[in-house]
Amino acid sequence: MSQSNMSKCFTATILALAGFACATFDGVTEPINQAKIGFTVPGKIDSIWVKEGAFVHKGDTLMNLVKTEEEIRVHMTKIIADDYSGLASSKAKMDTYMKDYYAIKKLFETSNSVSQEEVWEKQMNFDISRADWNAAKITKAKDSLEYQMARAQLSKQYLIAPFDGEIVSISKNNSESVEALEPILEIADVRTCRMTAYIIANKAHALKVGQKVKLSLDGASKNRSRNGTVEFVSPVVDKSSLLRTIKVIFDNSDRFVEPGVTGRLLLK
Repeated sequence: MSQSNMSKCFTATILALAGFACATFDGVTEPINQAKIGFTVPGKIDSIWVKEGAFVHKGDTLMNLVKTEEEIRVHMTKIIADDYSGLASSKAKMDTYMKDYYAIKKLFETSNSVSQEEVWEKQMNFDISRADWNAAKITKAKDSLEYQMARAQLSKQYLIAPFDGEIVSISKNNSESVEALEPILEIADVRTCRMTAYIIANKAHALKVGQKVKLSLDGASKNRSRNGTVEFVSPVVDKSSLLRTIKVIFDNSDRFVEPGVTGRLLLK
């Protein structure tokens, strides 16, 4: 906790212990959803599909890297995965050898017109063709996996919105190179916000998750009030300050509160 917050919480503690009807505890607000995101692979930016300040929805494409090689790989593996001619050929061959084997086996069992060696030869051909068909099925399964892997690699060339929100900042331009996991875009959903405050132990003890509380938020020309819901009550008390961390969520669908401003949690 900063020295400033410690000082303010100390003042609130004195007021509360002195028997004042309402104690206030300083806190800081933030969007409940906020993230700095980037690509999971290195590359060069090909297109940026959004501008700073734009509202986007979860799943929207924000930008993409140059992806020519990945698209070729997807196209190539799809052609191979969709080609079932080898599998059909090996199945037809196996069916033919199977019919020959069972026919000559029945003939051997009912007459003396064929020899045991001929039966063995037909059985060997059938066993080999069946093994070839099983191998063809495995190859086809691998072809399908190669296609899925190529598609997964192509999807990594796109930066997708992880949740609904507004674009806060974009730190790269078209044609610039990026590193894997380099944060290049920030997104935040300010419609629901959170205030984090530090409260003296004897006041925080009565707070429960889901409880309704009052907030007074700074900014603009005067304080702004909000009704909030307790989201988190720390199970421990800080040893040095005897304060507990409290997190309160509040509705900001009107976007009247700018996340990042300070405020106060009001407790009776």
